[in-house]
Amino acid sequence: MHVFGNLRVLIRCLRLMGLLSIKRHCGADGKPLFGTTSYAALKFTGFFIATVLGCGYLISQGSQEYDVLSQKGAIWPIVYVVHNVTFSVVFFVLPWQTFRQRYRLAAAMTALYQNEADLVKLTGNGTNYRIVSLLATVVMWNGVILHVFFHSYYISQNYSTGNDFLPIYFRSWLFMYVDLAMELILGVCDCSLLIARLQLERLVGIAKDFASSAETDRLLQFHVELYGKIVNLLRLDLSPYFGPIVLSFCVYVCLEVAVCSLDAHSLIGSKDRPIMAVLANIMWPLSDIKKLSALLLLGEGVNVMVEETALCTRHFDDYRLQNTRAAKQIQKFLLKNLHQKKKFSACGFFDIDNTVIYMVFSSIVTYLVILIQFKQLETDLTQSEGVFNVTSNLTTPGPS
Repeated sequence: MHVFGNLRVLIRCLRLMGLLSIKRHCGADGKPLFGTTSYAALKFTGFFIATVLGCGYLISQGSQEYDVLSQKGAIWPIVYVVHNVTFSVVFFVLPWQTFRQRYRLAAAMTALYQNEADLVKLTGNGTNYRIVSLLATVVMWNGVILHVFFHSYYISQNYSTGNDFLPIYFRSWLFMYVDLAMELILGVCDCSLLIARLQLERLVGIAKDFASSAETDRLLQFHVELYGKIVNLLRLDLSPYFGPIVLSFCVYVCLEVAVCSLDAHSLIGSKDRPIMAVLANIMWPLSDIKKLSALLLLGEGVNVMVEETALCTRHFDDYRLQNTRAAKQIQKFLLKNLHQKKKFSACGFFDIDNTVIYMVFSSIVTYLVILIQFKQLETDLTQSEGVFNVTSNLTTPGPS
């Protein structure tokens, strides 16, 4: 099964959205390679200008709605501004990062493809990437189904507003564009991590089957070289490419989930209880949490497999290899790799693994507590002002 044949639909959709500038071509030796597409700079310029204009429009519309939001309380205009700013950061990071670091993604995909060719050459069998195909299909259909729902919801909710429909729908479209782009770009990251993990698992299997092989030096050399390639593409290619995207998205999701949860609670407690609005406020943050959770769990899996693959060199070290060149190579390999950080990370800010899930949820809870406290404080102040006004009217003497 072709390594990246399963990602073909995701890659094409990202190209249409202007967020992927790589393509597959043949090298001088006829081997498939990945490189940048034609007119990548021109495409980036156009989409980056559109990003600046879109963010400027959001911020300008937010300033016009400041007075309306102030009627709900003093905290909501601040929350609205912070939410727009974090969204704008994500919006800027997407085209900038996917263009500036496009060579890193191309190098990572080329390395993964060549790794599979080397595994086939050594073992005679290809890796089963059926689970990668399933993951790519789930990512694609999840994005399509959710965005059909949200487009239908925003159109049905805002079409009756008359002249204000197009501006409101355009703002909604910007949010949906970024959400779909994040769904697909993180989907490519998920599939790349899963491919790397499957290749590491095959390395572990080769090391465990060492007892049935007499080609110690060749297998050990292959194990060390392929392990080094996968570690380098994780640390030097995938981390710089996806790291800033994941970092900005984590910050945005923490605030967004807290705000949507509070809005959903308010809608449930209202008299009308609009079902579609409640459902939208629940599904939107759940979709973003799903994106992060899938990425973090796959990151944890590949990080654990990196450590396990390094430790698997002990299968090559037995009494027959004492005081040999292979034994010294194993010792050097273990000393080099077990004491160095070889994990997939968000540009060194934090490792992308399941520990980040707890950090994200604790941040969401913190934001929720702060927003609830401010909302309760504003409610208490409003009630106090009402009581004070009634008391003043009762105690003020009338005209004699």
